[in-house]
Amino acid sequence: MKIKYLNRKNTIVAVCVLTAGWLVMAVNAEDKKSKKKQEAQPGISPVVVPAAKLGAKQSARETKPIFYPELTKSELKIQQALNTETECDFSESPLSDVVAFLADRHGITLLLLENKMKEEGISLDEPVSLSVKGIALKNVLELILEPIDMTYLVDREVLKITTRIDASEIYQTRVYPVGDFGNTPEVYLELGSTITKHLSLGFWYEGIHYNPFPGIQGGAEGSGFFQVISNSNFPEGCLRPRRYEERDAGTISLVRLSESLVISQTYHAHNEIVELLTQLRRIRALD
Repeated sequence: MKIKYLNRKNTIVAVCVLTAGWLVMAVNAEDKKSKKKQEAQPGISPVVVPAAKLGAKQSARETKPIFYPELTKSELKIQQALNTETECDFSESPLSDVVAFLADRHGITLLLLENKMKEEGISLDEPVSLSVKGIALKNVLELILEPIDMTYLVDREVLKITTRIDASEIYQTRVYPVGDFGNTPEVYLELGSTITKHLSLGFWYEGIHYNPFPGIQGGAEGSGFFQVISNSNFPEGCLRPRRYEERDAGTISLVRLSESLVISQTYHAHNEIVELLTQLRRIRALD
């Protein structure tokens, strides 16, 4: 009996020792894990982004597209290709072969509108002679197409090669945010006048006097699309709409709620308007 009692006692002691050892090992392991975590993440203060980085992010968020709707992915690819430098060496090469070469070189699709060309007596075999390098693809296209009364335009996500007459009849509507210039009638009148007075920015409808508010006298003449109304019966700086002659030309109108100009014009006229607004903003940034 004494021997059994001693064996049982030894067994209990051994179990206690093993349990204590396991607890010590677990505590040590947890302690090591905690130390590693602290070393990996020292301190508890929040991450502070430098002011310069915050400013850059904020600036990026505040940057708005110069017009709406924004270009699609396909249109952006085409626009990038048009701005890419290229080179060519053509000698009496057929126009169709020249277009195919440039399309393959820049990885884009150039669509020749053959039916429009036939209307103007222009053949796909028109000879092209041009040797240049280091200039943008858009300028190469102009050098090739201008002598035969043709041009290019981006329309419905396709780069089209067509006649100048056809291109002049294709109008696209864009919305240009201009609130950064100011939101008074005078600002819109000045912007509209600046845009419509330049022939390189397209042809515009000529406004006809039209007063939808009987008894109201119009103020200073505008740029052909609206006028300022100076009358105590209407809010200060109210704008009077204009009626247009019925003929093919661009239009420009004001939406003060969105601080924008809605412009209907040809592809190349829109490109010139974008360039004009960009330069005006750069000049204002110098102040």
